[in-house]
Amino acid sequence: MSVPGELERARQLAFADDHAGAQALLLSLMPQIVALDRDDLALEVFAQLGEVYLVRSAYDGVAECVRRIRDCVSAYVQIAADPFSKDAAQVTLPPDIVDEMVVRYTRRADHLEIGLAAAAGDHEAAAAGLADLIGESDTGAAPNLADEARELVMRARISCALALADDDDHVRAEPLWDAVLAVLDEREQDARSDHLWVLVGIGYGRFCVETGRLAEAEPHLRRAGARAERRGWELASARVLLERSAAAWSRSDVVDTERLATLAYPVIAQHAIAHDVSRCWLYFGLTRMAAGALEAADECWQHAQRHWEELGRPLHVHRILLQRSWTEIFRGRYAQARDAIEQARGVLDSSPRSTWLQYARLDDLLGSAWRAEALADMGFDGAGNPDEGWRELEARLAGSRGVVDAALGTDGYERAMTKFERAADLKIPAALAVDSVRYTLADATARLRWTASVSAPILAGAFAVAWEWENVELVAELIEYQCARGTFTTQPDPSTVVDWEVTATAATPVTADIAEVAFAAGAAVAATSALTRLGPLPPLRMDPAGPPVLARYRELAQERYGRVVTSAEPVWATWP
Repeated sequence: MSVPGELERARQLAFADDHAGAQALLLSLMPQIVALDRDDLALEVFAQLGEVYLVRSAYDGVAECVRRIRDCVSAYVQIAADPFSKDAAQVTLPPDIVDEMVVRYTRRADHLEIGLAAAAGDHEAAAAGLADLIGESDTGAAPNLADEARELVMRARISCALALADDDDHVRAEPLWDAVLAVLDEREQDARSDHLWVLVGIGYGRFCVETGRLAEAEPHLRRAGARAERRGWELASARVLLERSAAAWSRSDVVDTERLATLAYPVIAQHAIAHDVSRCWLYFGLTRMAAGALEAADECWQHAQRHWEELGRPLHVHRILLQRSWTEIFRGRYAQARDAIEQARGVLDSSPRSTWLQYARLDDLLGSAWRAEALADMGFDGAGNPDEGWRELEARLAGSRGVVDAALGTDGYERAMTKFERAADLKIPAALAVDSVRYTLADATARLRWTASVSAPILAGAFAVAWEWENVELVAELIEYQCARGTFTTQPDPSTVVDWEVTATAATPVTADIAEVAFAAGAAVAATSALTRLGPLPPLRMDPAGPPVLARYRELAQERYGRVVTSAEPVWATWP
């Protein structure tokens, strides 16, 4: 087969995720290309190798391929600037082919550098590179390469969107996905277009799951899976199954989560995609925890943590540390649970990509650890004993009736009250900060998504700890605060999940990092939806002789997370 034919075969191997085969074939072509003295073919080898290395996270290889491309292209640019030089006499390619080659491989190198910056978490550099690539493509240079330029821009946008989502920056990822979907050609044409469609379907499907848009995720994932299966792309098919497993867990469908993850894991492990291997172990652990198999769950999460630590993924390491802290809580090892949570805080502190929402969720979990220890002091029959073995612990949890037996005035009761107070100091400010986002959203659907994915679980914990603390006044203030919005309801939600189920998998709607520009001055903003007021509430007073409700907790929410939860307006009186 000719060299161009072999290059196309390498491309097809890469589409099928046979990266080792593609790499071996590309490297084997270099002696023949050198003998032919064809720089254009050598550039294609380096461009394809760079893409293979990028997928395999071999970033040094990507950088070397970019350097080789830049050096070669630079030589031809210099020749074009001095057509009478001795090097110009050695050029055998026609001038129009050379011009096209310079444009093509400059763009290919730009595309690789964008992917490299995105993978390294340098999102600003990736965004700048993407803007330059789009600007250069819009100049109309090399009209014959217009379709290829559009595809490179799409793939660069996908790389940036995936990397942003990995760092929980779904806000900046959303417009990138919107731009990709706007120009995606859904007609089935060839392997190249199918590969692009599968890449979009998997990536955007995962984005939708992570932002709580489960209904939107499902059709994209199923169609991507159908195309991958038709082409025989087993890794792509397995990755679709993994994303569908994540969606099933978000629906609280434990059986489907286990089934889909089990189908996906062998292929993902065979291809050694470490990040997705870790995600499989995460969901295996969650389904085992749901079945009451705590020891098996912790073993799964140990595997996930090890892989993420080896990959250097701090945000994922912090999530799995938080998830594993639940094992310690169930075992009655509360100090160890808090140590794990503080270790996760240290990981967040060391990451330049941490957000206030991650800290709020962490503090909420730390409050849950104190709440669990308080319940143990109250004689909760499901509380673990650190000296128990796994089997005894699992039997205890399975037989728990959820009752406490500590009498008023006993030592256990007094210890519990102190710990409930510490839990409230952590959980209530976190809940107020998180819930403040809900009222910056004019769109009712976005507001509902934020409520279901983020606010409701944390608010439920805040109400629970106030009630268990037997602080009737605090419970009344929480109710009054919610009623001031007209959003308090007594209707149960059948899809409500318990805390541990969403620690490492909680959705992050794209409104998480919305700046409060419109509300910085504390003024109310008219809404176009059912709510008549957007933004923070003013201080609320339900007792004419008392202080504003939740005043200290609202101050803590602003101090810890930078959220404006109280507007600079006169106090509202909530009594008749």
